[in-house]
Amino acid sequence: MRNFKLLLTLLLMLSLMPLLAGSKLPYFGMNLVLPGSGELALGKTNKGVALVASDIIAISAYMKTAHDMDLQKGAYKSYAQHYAGVDPTMPLNHYQVVQDYYSSDEFNDFQDMMARNYFVIYHNDVQAYLEYMAANTYTGNESWEWQSQMHWENYQDMRRKHQKTKINHTLALGIMLLNRAIALVDIAITKTDGTVSLRPSGNDGVMLGYELNF
Repeated sequence: MRNFKLLLTLLLMLSLMPLLAGSKLPYFGMNLVLPGSGELALGKTNKGVALVASDIIAISAYMKTAHDMDLQKGAYKSYAQHYAGVDPTMPLNHYQVVQDYYSSDEFNDFQDMMARNYFVIYHNDVQAYLEYMAANTYTGNESWEWQSQMHWENYQDMRRKHQKTKINHTLALGIMLLNRAIALVDIAITKTDGTVSLRPSGNDGVMLGYELNF
């Protein structure tokens, strides 16, 4: 359905090209929606096709990685629930801690060691230690423990795969924005009348000027 809508938008824009041929601003709008469409309207086929193709690929990658991220997130949450007893209502940052520590007891022990050294040994503040532990340890439905080292490592692989997909998703968005910037600059250069002028500057200099007329 998404690919069909994208194709329909492209065909509609191509059909409007003859009506927009006499104006300047529409080309900027066309390139904001689909980079390269403005170049195609101006008869710059090679640039237009390259930009359109690049953006369609980027859009496809963006939509695919978004879909893949949802599937991967559901998969690792279900896996953590089944093999480590993680409550599925926990926030996403909880799953990062589950990735880093084999169990909530291991995490709590580490927090206890750090808190004792800082609050009790160095500052002799038992109350601050107790408050810190209450706020920064996992108990009850927040707790977890992996059934085996293998299950924990499998979960880590799932999380790394999800992170890689997230990076690719961001890269696809970056390419889409870059395509629009390139296309807008190209239209500005192509559809702008420029006047170059030289005039004296000081005693021994010359100033180069370039005037843009929109």
